[in-house]
Amino acid sequence: MTTPLDNNSTPDQPGGAHTAPEPPRRFHPLGTVRCYGRPAFRTQLARDLGLLLDLDDEIESWRCQVSADFLHDDGALRSRVVDFLVVHEDGSEILMDAAGPLGVRLADPGAAYSSVAEDEIRIEPALTNAREMMRYARWTTPLGDRVRLLAWLDDVGSVPLIEAAAAMRGSGEPVGMVMALVLKRFVTIDWRKAPIGPETLVSLRR
Repeated sequence: MTTPLDNNSTPDQPGGAHTAPEPPRRFHPLGTVRCYGRPAFRTQLARDLGLLLDLDDEIESWRCQVSADFLHDDGALRSRVVDFLVVHEDGSEILMDAAGPLGVRLADPGAAYSSVAEDEIRIEPALTNAREMMRYARWTTPLGDRVRLLAWLDDVGSVPLIEAAAAMRGSGEPVGMVMALVLKRFVTIDWRKAPIGPETLVSLRR
């Protein structure tokens, strides 16, 4: 069983790795694009995992800090707060922790849980790229610029970032306008394998 929590609620049964929502803390970057509800993170590592969730094309949305019942190796049933409830585009759900505790399993056999190790989150250059891109989470690309770029990409397939930015005429930060379109899934780039640069290819999201 999983239950969304607000910042003032507590689980019914104390115990486990983190048994109540952390007091509100600010971890940078502040923006999100697919978080449902208010973003709230226990640690910078959890914030970093949230960045990767936002950029994963298979993820529809994610919610911070939900309560779930776990069975521990000692046989005890404890309720605790999990970093994320993640919803995939196919409708499947999974509870997820950043570097969560080992030796636990969900009491509900029909639910899924994953503890993501730190070395799976802090992979470069993907994490640095994600942090830089998320600066533009709250930006809106002017309609004319968006239509112009999408029509161009539909015609040519893909263009380098520096050329895509040249099509952005309504802003003093054209690269940021392209990144805003990436975050809103109008276009796509490969942000995992190499640092984002002038030759990074921008393509339509199919």
